[in-house]
Amino acid sequence: MLIPLSWLKDFVDIKLPVGELAKKLSSAGLTVEKWSKDGDDFIFDTEVTPNRPDWLSVRGVAREISAITNAKFLIPNVKLKLPIKNDGKIKFKIDYELCPGFTALVINNVTVKPSSELVKERLKKVGLRPINNLVDVTNYVMWETGNPLHVFNLDSIRGGQMMLTSAKGGEQFRSLDGLDYALPAGAIIIKDLGRVIDLCGIKGGENSAVNAATKNVLLVVPIYNSTAVRKASQTLGLRSDASTIFERGADPGNTINTLLKAAEMIGGKPQEIIDLKEKEFEPWEVPASHEKIERVLGITIEPKKVVKILESLELKVSGNYKVIIPTFRNDIHIEEDLIEEVGRIIGYDNFPKTLPTAPTPTAKVAYAKDYDFEYEVKNILKGAGYSEIYTYSLVSEAQLQKLGLTGTKLLNPISKDFEYLRPSILGNLLEAIKLNQANFSDIKLFELGKQYGEKEEYWLSTIVNGEKFYEVKGVVESLLKQLGIDFKIEPDISNSLFHPGRSAVILAKSRTLGYFGEINPSLLTKFGVKGRVTGFTLDYDLLETLANKSRKYQPIPIYPPIIEDLTITISEKILVGEIMEKIKSVNKLIADVRLISTHERSFTFRITYQDKNKNLTDKDVEPIRKKIASLTPRGH
Repeated sequence: MLIPLSWLKDFVDIKLPVGELAKKLSSAGLTVEKWSKDGDDFIFDTEVTPNRPDWLSVRGVAREISAITNAKFLIPNVKLKLPIKNDGKIKFKIDYELCPGFTALVINNVTVKPSSELVKERLKKVGLRPINNLVDVTNYVMWETGNPLHVFNLDSIRGGQMMLTSAKGGEQFRSLDGLDYALPAGAIIIKDLGRVIDLCGIKGGENSAVNAATKNVLLVVPIYNSTAVRKASQTLGLRSDASTIFERGADPGNTINTLLKAAEMIGGKPQEIIDLKEKEFEPWEVPASHEKIERVLGITIEPKKVVKILESLELKVSGNYKVIIPTFRNDIHIEEDLIEEVGRIIGYDNFPKTLPTAPTPTAKVAYAKDYDFEYEVKNILKGAGYSEIYTYSLVSEAQLQKLGLTGTKLLNPISKDFEYLRPSILGNLLEAIKLNQANFSDIKLFELGKQYGEKEEYWLSTIVNGEKFYEVKGVVESLLKQLGIDFKIEPDISNSLFHPGRSAVILAKSRTLGYFGEINPSLLTKFGVKGRVTGFTLDYDLLETLANKSRKYQPIPIYPPIIEDLTITISEKILVGEIMEKIKSVNKLIADVRLISTHERSFTFRITYQDKNKNLTDKDVEPIRKKIASLTPRGH
């Protein structure tokens, strides 16, 4: 919402500097996102919350400034006075559920001409294009008062009748800017004899628009059903300044004053006012107690100050306290609403600082998450070249059938694609591989999220394309080592998602931490994935439980290591992991053992020798090397 400072000054005496005024408005809830200079003027760009349609007007913002700066709020008097007479040349039929109030006025002998320089200048400042005095007045008065208006060419209305009803759906409508729409069912429309002439609250119709030859007009200030306007606006993807106000609720008690203001600016010969409504729009009473105001706000405040604050917002107060709420404040209905008004006008920044009286909570709250640990895990995988993805926790029955798993079915699924809670994240990762395999040769993905078996659990799952069994094994080992977890990897054929001969189970403290290996080829065929795919999946809750979060670091040794590669050929019955453990146990000078390459049953290990107290020589390493070679008769 754009609000010129010069326009605001018509209604309130503003003495504060622009920056300070913007700060006070923002503190009170009407956020000024920015302001800009326009010649000698300033334009405020405000963010209006959905519950405050009264702020969608110059007068509404001026009223707020009056309250927070203790300046008098002035509304210029409208000199034009007209009687109310609910009959005339046009016969109206109103559906009051769609339109609780419909205030109209016929004006004869109008002259279509350019607007005054003041009107054109102000409309440009708020981002509107001046057209002619009739259209400009409706925009100008709407911006000033917060009540949208519409002007019809009276002589173009067929049959002398207007019926306000809801669209059945599919009616054709051409807006005043020449665009054609098929109207959705439930949209509020006005029809004359056999055609739609207005899409109420959103756009006027081309067939009833004013033009240069217009002599007689029908000026209308309606109150429309906010839900119906919003639904039609969203369905059509069509928004206007008027629909923004109607969606939030225009002031039903200000329609006549708005109409008179516009009629006075248009001129011509106005007739009697037509004010149609099923019931009167009356102010309402909301009681409040001083004791509760102080208790909720946590401050001591004089009753006179409470009354002054509420009256500065144009709320009428009597006793302790009976507060009469005007129709432009439809957001105030309970005592707490009044307390909020008192608090925000005082300014929450002005409340004294106090410490909480309750003890600091120490118990872990439900669903608490250690985001530092999560960040560390994700950073490790990112460093290994993986990209994180987020997929839906709901999957289709077709995916479950491919995985050979069962899932919990929702009672009211939104579609066939999202019927079940996923029992495994790997299904969605395989879908991602299939989706991307045509465009990328190297895909490395991971997801941390919930999967649902007997209970809801967090799991960390990864997937890569290609023949990368040992690479993935290295990533698993690196991740667990950096998290300070002691683990063992053993062959496994129990998990049907993985290849029965190229997969393993990850154990930690005799508990199953997860699985890794190549994905079962039959599964790849079902998902339409080409080539080989490898991945791992870890129980994230157990991972977090077992992680050593208070690790001890040792200084980097000052003496250089001796590093050599040793190739050993072993039989299929011996596990590589067992050989590595045996090599490490040969001598305490062996600081590290890594598998760096394989060829058939020959494995090359990179062995690091290091002494913290001295430089090693080849003579020191030679007996250790011989002992390693003796572990298998085919080592060399």
